[in-house]
Amino acid sequence: MRQAMRVVAVLGLMLLTGCFETFSLVETDYRPKGKSIAVIAGLDSEANVVVAQRMADALKKNTRLQVLPHKQAAQAIPNYPVRIKGPYNYAFLEIEPEYGNTDRKKIREIQQKLGVDYLYVIWTPTATVTQGSIHQLHAIAQLFEGPSAKEVGNGKFMMTAGRVGCCLMPAPDDKDKANAVNDSCDYVAREIGEKLGMLKK
Repeated sequence: MRQAMRVVAVLGLMLLTGCFETFSLVETDYRPKGKSIAVIAGLDSEANVVVAQRMADALKKNTRLQVLPHKQAAQAIPNYPVRIKGPYNYAFLEIEPEYGNTDRKKIREIQQKLGVDYLYVIWTPTATVTQGSIHQLHAIAQLFEGPSAKEVGNGKFMMTAGRVGCCLMPAPDDKDKANAVNDSCDYVAREIGEKLGMLKK
């Protein structure tokens, strides 16, 4: 039963991530100018920090980018996690992107503290809760090139555990949720790696 739930959750992930541009370059002919990258949470929630940490791990696993360990990035940013004004106007049942809303000044400050070529910032401002348990965590992210915090990529995606469309499975446990986050992060990391020409063979 547990294996069947995982298969259904992964199928749901594929269907749902297919509805979005999980990662797009702002300029289609963009060529990377560096290799080092850090991933941070844009909000100060525990869920957002977990997603940022898993995304850093996924980028290290799936790409040739030199990933600053999330723990090291967190230690370099005073009072991390911090709230950064994000790239959206509205986030309730879904996220309405507005990439120009992001606090670029804060992004620049953080990128300069970390000393990396790229900073990937993830916000998880909303979740779908069914029967008292989170089934979907919605995320939106931007990739910035330093030192000016120029936006070079963006996208949004959902992490889904135990729910596909309107067909409810039993409430997901912590393992289901962790699997959903890991699978989503791997998927997005591969998209980033492919579009930057940094995907591991």
